[in-house]
Amino acid sequence: MTSALLPVKFDKGQGSVVVLLHGLGSSAESWDYTLELCDYTQNRVITLDLLGFGDAPKPSECKYTFDDHANAVIATLDNLGCKLVMIVGHSMGSIVAIEIARKRPDLVNGLVLCGTPLYKKEPRDNWLARMTRSGGLYFKIFRGVRDSPDAMKAGSDVANKLTGLMKGVEITDQTWPAYRGSLEHTIMQFDTYRHAFDIDTPMLFLDGVFDVFIIHKNNHTIVRKNANAKHKTIFGSHELSSRHSKAIARIINVNSLG
Repeated sequence: MTSALLPVKFDKGQGSVVVLLHGLGSSAESWDYTLELCDYTQNRVITLDLLGFGDAPKPSECKYTFDDHANAVIATLDNLGCKLVMIVGHSMGSIVAIEIARKRPDLVNGLVLCGTPLYKKEPRDNWLARMTRSGGLYFKIFRGVRDSPDAMKAGSDVANKLTGLMKGVEITDQTWPAYRGSLEHTIMQFDTYRHAFDIDTPMLFLDGVFDVFIIHKNNHTIVRKNANAKHKTIFGSHELSSRHSKAIARIINVNSLG
């Protein structure tokens, strides 16, 4: 099946190509502040709505796996004629970015991974995990979603309540199938964690010190074992804050993962 082409919501500048991929339940609009800080004399910056979100196609037969998302982005970039890009991903967008680099290393020359929720097994939900801020709230969200009696109405209501601390996340009847499918098949899976150890593309993990949606030690383990990976901590949480945006813009503007 031919991958759906995604809507290009922003495409400006000339020079090195940078593609921004948003997180779960969000859209390309989440990058608005970052876009204000980019240098377009040296960079061509592109944002997309990921499959099932924003104005992107919402195919009913799609399971919204990481392969589905990655293939849609790849097809769109190929259609745009992009040859070599830096991909900046936030949350789920980071998982998609890793999978794109794995599938098409010829297309990607760098990854900036912000708040990347990589799991090697289901996180423990106990007092120790909560104390170390590694409780894996996505799994708590999914259990609430899974146990909702009405998957369309009650499920989206539960997800909205549990994601209330993340700005820019809104789940509607239209985006609910993509949200539920992406949560189950893109975020709550363990393959991408293993794939990240073998990525040859330079990548930088950019994590908020108060981010409760990621397992910090998993990202640190990848950095320790993959010579192509680096790590930087930002004073912040999971949401795409001004601190994240400023750090991302600096990386884009110098075209280096530093």
